[in-house]
Amino acid sequence: MAFIATLARDRLPDWPALLLGYALATVLIGYALPWCERRFPGNRAVSLTRFAGPLLVLPFAYTAAARTVLVLHGRYLDEAVTTWETALFGISPNAAVAALATPPLTELLMLCYFSFYGCFLLPFILRGQGRAALAERYLFAALLTLAICYLGFVAVPLAGPAAVEQPPGYLIATVQDHIMRTLDPPGTCFPSPHVAGAWITLLCLRRSLSAPARRALWTLTSGLTVAVVYAGFHYVVDVVAGLAVALAVHAVTKRYAERPARPRILL
Repeated sequence: MAFIATLARDRLPDWPALLLGYALATVLIGYALPWCERRFPGNRAVSLTRFAGPLLVLPFAYTAAARTVLVLHGRYLDEAVTTWETALFGISPNAAVAALATPPLTELLMLCYFSFYGCFLLPFILRGQGRAALAERYLFAALLTLAICYLGFVAVPLAGPAAVEQPPGYLIATVQDHIMRTLDPPGTCFPSPHVAGAWITLLCLRRSLSAPARRALWTLTSGLTVAVVYAGFHYVVDVVAGLAVALAVHAVTKRYAERPARPRILL
C-alpha cells in the first residue's frame, strides 16, 4: 500500500502522510513491539501489546486503503459489474434478494452481519483461554485476509449497490445502518472484507470449537454472507471474491503451520 501511495502521489495530495503512516505501522509491528517482547520476556503487558499491535493499526490501514481506491482506474466500476451480474443472472441479485425483505428477516440477517465485529475479540478470548498458538495463527490469517482485500479495493474500485434501498428492520438494523453511513467509506467493496473475514474465522476455528459453538459460527457466517447482498452492501461478485480470498489464505497458512519444524544446529 505504501508503494501504491508513492506511485500515485500526483493523485493523492496526502500521500506523504499515508507513506509515513505505513512506515510507522511497519516499524511498530515488525520491529518495535517484537523487540520489546524479547527485551522484557514474561511481561504480560508487553506481550499483549505486541499481540494486539496489528489490530491497533488496522483502522488506519482500512481508511488509508480507502483513500487510494481510485488511483488505478480513476473511477468506480459499478456500472460494469451491475451490467455483468444482470446479464449473468437475468436480474440484479441485490434487487431480487431485497424483494424478499421483511423487518424480522432484516433484523435476523443484520444480527449475523453485526456479529462480524466479534471476530476482533476472538484472538483475545483464545489467548485468555491459554490457546496462544491458535490465537496467533488465527490473527495472522485474518489480518492477511484483510490486507489482500484492501489491495482488492484498489484493483477493482466499487462504490457498492447504492441503488438498493436499505430494507426496513428494528434496532440492530438501525445501528448497523448508522455504522455503514458514518464509518464505511465508498470503494471498500471488492472483495468483501466482511465475507472474507467471517469465512477465515470459520475455517481457522471450526475444528477447535465445541459442537454448539461450531453450529453457531456456521449459522452466523452463512447469514452474514446472505446479508451483505440482501442489505445492498455488496454485489455477488464481492461475496465470491471474499470467499475465494478466505479459502486461499486458509490453504496457504494451514500448510505453512503444518510443515515440520527445522532442527536447530548448535555450533
